[in-house]
Amino acid sequence: MTTAHFDTTYAPTGSISLEAFAFEPCRADLVHCTASVRVHQRTVRLEATSSGIIGAMTAMLYDIDAGVEIVSISQQTDDEEVTTYLLCDADGRRCWSYGIGSTADESAVAALISGANQLSKG
Repeated sequence: MTTAHFDTTYAPTGSISLEAFAFEPCRADLVHCTASVRVHQRTVRLEATSSGIIGAMTAMLYDIDAGVEIVSISQQTDDEEVTTYLLCDADGRRCWSYGIGSTADESAVAALISGANQLSKG
């Protein structure tokens, strides 16, 4: 499988793309996250507070009716890059997705977006 084929299979571009993402620690060891997400050519500003960045991004995807559940997660670090592989589920449909980033959280968010693009209803 070529890299291009792998990318289009497990990290496809779709109707959902992340334009901006930020987080800050808040009370009780929680994080507050904000994101600008492009959905079908419209930018939506989202926010969520959760026990972690993955939980917050998952909540934000549900807010745009593109929620996915993580069934399995694996992360790998190579040099200064982290790759996250996710097995995602939405309404009994499953897919593998992946994302790459400079941190574990950044790559997990990218993998969640990839899973949402594969499993979203629209």
